[in-house]
Amino acid sequence: MASFATADKPGAELYKYLIGTVVPRPIAFVSTRSRDGHTNLSPFSFFNAITGHPPTLAFSVNDRGAEMKDTSRNISEHPEFIVHIVGEAIAEQMNVACGDYGPDISEFAEAGLTPVPGTRVDVPRVAEAMVAFECKLLHHLRLGRENARTSHIIGEVVYWHLDDRIIDPTARSPIRTDVLKPIGRMGAVEYCRTTDRFSMERPVIRPEDPRSIPSRKAALAAQAAPARPPTAGR
Repeated sequence: MASFATADKPGAELYKYLIGTVVPRPIAFVSTRSRDGHTNLSPFSFFNAITGHPPTLAFSVNDRGAEMKDTSRNISEHPEFIVHIVGEAIAEQMNVACGDYGPDISEFAEAGLTPVPGTRVDVPRVAEAMVAFECKLLHHLRLGRENARTSHIIGEVVYWHLDDRIIDPTARSPIRTDVLKPIGRMGAVEYCRTTDRFSMERPVIRPEDPRSIPSRKAALAAQAAPARPPTAGR
């Protein structure tokens, strides 16, 4: 097994190890708007849902050299954004939007995607995306060292857009993944599909089971209780 300290490897090599092992990663296709009204649409795979109540999403944007990328700079100027889930149907357009376009160039136009107004945020939404989360910024954290900085962006979902075709309210999981067909990010230039899935039921530990949380709490409380003095005889 290869074992090493972070300090023993150059950052570029560690990055390749990281994105090759933390897989697959969901992709946040994020639309933003600058202070002067220019729109941006870019994908990021350091992304996930981080709380359910309130629904909260987080993604990270590496700086380009010593400067913020358009997405993180736009959010610092206009603290709203929309996160779209990338399905196979818009995978090619997402890849086009990866390009390093100037801040005045619209990735919507370059990728051939349709911008429609947000409902609760003043940011355009991708009409072709089957899932879109309108978000308000909660935290914009700056991580890393000089010339290797990252914006970690956390937003609360305030409005949802779910294509009717992916919803099945009668199912145990109401989202039809087979219709959404989300893709995931792998290492290098690789992506993956979510067509090969399997299920595992979560184990149920009943309260009366001595391994359960209530049983363990009761046992610890009994151990911590002070011993009763013996009852004096009459």
